[in-house]
Amino acid sequence: MHMLETPRLILRPPSRSDELLLHGLRTDPLVVNAVGEGVYPTIEQSKAELLRLINHWQLNGFGLWMVFIKNDDQTKKFAGTCGLMCSGQNLPDDPNNVELEYYIHRHASGNGIAGEGGRAALQFAFEYLALEKVTAFIRTTNERALRAAPKVGLFYIGDRFYNKIK
Repeated sequence: MHMLETPRLILRPPSRSDELLLHGLRTDPLVVNAVGEGVYPTIEQSKAELLRLINHWQLNGFGLWMVFIKNDDQTKKFAGTCGLMCSGQNLPDDPNNVELEYYIHRHASGNGIAGEGGRAALQFAFEYLALEKVTAFIRTTNERALRAAPKVGLFYIGDRFYNKIK
């Protein structure tokens, strides 16, 4: 499993010890309202999601990275997740599609973390995995993600149904 590093970030694959970090992210009000449809997950649901992320890495050789902001004192602060996931059953007409996803804590949002991590993930996708395309699915109400998308290099193609949601 591959680690990535940018000038400000360290991206590493998830491990079983990350359950509280992931649960904290998944219960951040910014994340819940942007992608969680306003529903807060239980700790059990977050643990199941962590196992899903770890399994994705093991099956595909890529997935979501845990994103940490480097500090001058050699410490790292957890900022969120970012990476590549197979769309699978969420996109029945293209189940082999690979999409860019990022979920950033409120404390780290607005600082270009999603853009920096997203560009690193896309570079990995095109240079290491040799993918021809990577997509992203953003709700029209997620204004932060819509603003970040062009900074990562994404552009609007059209509306699609994803996980039965348009």
